[in-house]
Amino acid sequence: MQLARKNLITSMLGRRLFTLLLLGFLWAAIAKWDVDSLVVGIPSIVIALMVFERLRGQSKSGIRFWLLPEFSAWFFWQSLRSGIDVSWRTLQPRMPLNPGFIRYRLALPPGSSRVFLANCISLLPGTLCVDIVGDVLLLHALDIEADVIRETCAAERRVEKLYGISEDSVHV
Repeated sequence: MQLARKNLITSMLGRRLFTLLLLGFLWAAIAKWDVDSLVVGIPSIVIALMVFERLRGQSKSGIRFWLLPEFSAWFFWQSLRSGIDVSWRTLQPRMPLNPGFIRYRLALPPGSSRVFLANCISLLPGTLCVDIVGDVLLLHALDIEADVIRETCAAERRVEKLYGISEDSVHV
């Protein structure tokens, strides 16, 4: 019993240390290895680690990092496609916009996967996640007659895959 507990503690400390080192390396690389940046970097890294640990605790599953390239390619394509659509709409003399709010019922379980989906949707041109209330995303769209629900559903399926959330763990 004592050995199992010690192994668990060692594993948790190792995981946190790895995350701390990874965040430190990313900070140093972004700051171009400038030692003076550590005044801001060290507190930022510690805060990022605390947020990371808290978000990890909210979800029963985590991001499958090997799927990030596939998700990133999809997200890049969606950003490009929707950016072109928004640009086209704004350049039209009659500016074909029909803005409004849409409610979308989530299938994702509560936790970091929902926050990730909301942030992804907000980064795509033409949509903005205004709030998450219970199991509902409140979205603002530039055109409520567009396929916002279908595209949000497709994004949710991508996030489910990225987080490794199986169909039987998703509620209706």
